[in-house]
Amino acid sequence: MSEIKKGQPKRGISVYSYQALLGKTMTLEDAFLEMYDTGATCFELLTSYIENYPNPSTRWIDRYWRLCEKYGLEPAELGHWAENHLHRGPAMSDEEVLEELKQDFRLANLLGFKSLRTKISCLNDICDPEPGWQSYIEKALPYAEKYDVRMQNEVHLPTTLHTPHIRDEYMAFIQRTGTKYFGFNIDFGTFQFKPTEGMAPRPGRDFKDISKPEEIVEFLPYSWTCHAKFTHMDENFEETTIPYREVIQLMIDNGWSGNLVSEYEGAFAFGASRSAEDFGKATVGIPDQVRRHQIMLRNILGY
Repeated sequence: MSEIKKGQPKRGISVYSYQALLGKTMTLEDAFLEMYDTGATCFELLTSYIENYPNPSTRWIDRYWRLCEKYGLEPAELGHWAENHLHRGPAMSDEEVLEELKQDFRLANLLGFKSLRTKISCLNDICDPEPGWQSYIEKALPYAEKYDVRMQNEVHLPTTLHTPHIRDEYMAFIQRTGTKYFGFNIDFGTFQFKPTEGMAPRPGRDFKDISKPEEIVEFLPYSWTCHAKFTHMDENFEETTIPYREVIQLMIDNGWSGNLVSEYEGAFAFGASRSAEDFGKATVGIPDQVRRHQIMLRNILGY
């Protein structure tokens, strides 16, 4: 057996990290400048940040590509939704869901994204998918291939890599269809083993059932972009609630060279809407936390 070549994950940032500031004290170009200044090389964008989504003007598209070129940032992942309800109304038909997916595939291709964070309609807190998802996702596969985009279901706390719908339903679907266009965005919050200092734990989350770092290995062949989730970076540039070094080393040792995008969901972001004082703190705190996280990733990766 030949030796597995070491992986070289790309260091990126999700624009979602700045969501509390976007449209208030920060423009999209401000976010690109921030990302560039950290040394990140790629980014995740959400469809909600696209002007006049799903039909941005040619002017907006041209400006978007100028920002990518100006700041040397590569599109990594577009966050979108595979909802089978509009405004929480009656269930949509497979064909209606398919048309919305095709619309997003075309847009992602136009904007240079190769992977999609595809949020499938859920039933509960651990994101069990609503029955029938296999039908419209399978119908979407030829179009994902046509537009060269890969749908990724997010594995997000409290969902784990051993939650039945992840290990059984989604993995079985991939193996049955043999598809290369459906997989997993592994959010590092799934490895979080204790509450974040200074933040009240969410109800029902006791951190007893979490993903173990070694579980990631099975999923890496079906993952192209991962959310490097974090909630607090300390003064030593460490995230003390998630075993970052262990997880990333496993990714490297198993040849993973996908996009690793910082995604901040900490106290500054959640507190920004409470008062003018808290928002003022967020304008400094959020960019600083993202910069600290990028320093940690650089220290781990060596670049």
